[in-house]
Amino acid sequence: MKKEILIKELNALKSVNNFRELKKCENFLINLSSNDYLGIANDEKLLNEFYSKYNPKLSSSSSRLIDGSYYEVMELEKELEVIYKSPAILFNSGFDANSSIIETFYNKNSLILTDRLNHASIYDGILNSEAVFMRYKHLDMENLEKLLIKYKDSYEDILVVSETVYSMDGDIADLQKLIQLKKTYNFDLMIDEAHSYGVYGYGIAKELDVVNDIDFLVIPLGKGGGSVGAYVICSQLSKDYIINKSRKFIYSTALPPVNHMWNLFILKKIPYFKEKIEKLQEIKEYTLSLLKENHIETLSSTHIVSIIIGDNSKIIKISENMKKKGFLLYGVKEPTVPKGTARFRIGLNPSLSKEDISRLVKELKYEIDTVF
Repeated sequence: MKKEILIKELNALKSVNNFRELKKCENFLINLSSNDYLGIANDEKLLNEFYSKYNPKLSSSSSRLIDGSYYEVMELEKELEVIYKSPAILFNSGFDANSSIIETFYNKNSLILTDRLNHASIYDGILNSEAVFMRYKHLDMENLEKLLIKYKDSYEDILVVSETVYSMDGDIADLQKLIQLKKTYNFDLMIDEAHSYGVYGYGIAKELDVVNDIDFLVIPLGKGGGSVGAYVICSQLSKDYIINKSRKFIYSTALPPVNHMWNLFILKKIPYFKEKIEKLQEIKEYTLSLLKENHIETLSSTHIVSIIIGDNSKIIKISENMKKKGFLLYGVKEPTVPKGTARFRIGLNPSLSKEDISRLVKELKYEIDTVF
């Protein structure tokens, strides 16, 4: 592409306050933009315990199929299979896992029905697969069922894709209804638990005991897992097919042993995070209550609190002002969210105090009411 075209496109983004830049994280601020929902990544007690017990290598230096299936990663997959009672395979990221599953298993003869607000990694996989796809209304099971009735006999296979907790609105899919529909219409089901793992123990699917009803359960670890990488829980046949056909699995250098040793360490610790989970729920209820008292609207019902501001320039100004008041609160703008729905996406965690939340709501209310 010509340089002039690149400059023109970037200038167009700047003109609507949608130009992105990398900024150094300011750790002295109260961080409300992190996905570390249980505070695991910054838990010094956990980190000290981990490094006192383990000294894993910092590089795998190879793909899984050559020399990258080292002890730590194999032990992690074994432990996952015990917990989820199904085969497991690891990817380097949730993005790789989501996109790879779709583009590996589905093609132009497939129909993919995807929630309108599913993650970009899911859409990348759909586009790469060349499958026919349709978006059903967000969390609308009636709309999904109408599409299933209409197209159930028109394609070689149908895949339905949903997340559990949605990161931009903080709402939850009806997983039990999805499984009921799967049993009625016999489609493949893929579930992304990026924003529920850890917060809901081993995930909502595990909590509801429906893992075996899901064809591809994807569990990214960069949020509540306090790490990096992703688990995929699937059948042995699907695992074998991924190992032999998934380009992102075959041609990627495996994550370092230190990452998967940490993932295994945290996996075994999850049953002991009850206090963290309870504190997070307490902070969530307190936050939602204060927002309601102050007439700040949110559709959220989870640890992710979404507050729509609308205008890009307004959200940038409020974000800058909140930083001066000690809060790291980044705005989310298009194309991550639809045009005109720029929002603050508050990620709660158990290290926040009620005093922090009280001051946050007070200052945010002032900014929303006074910045134009």
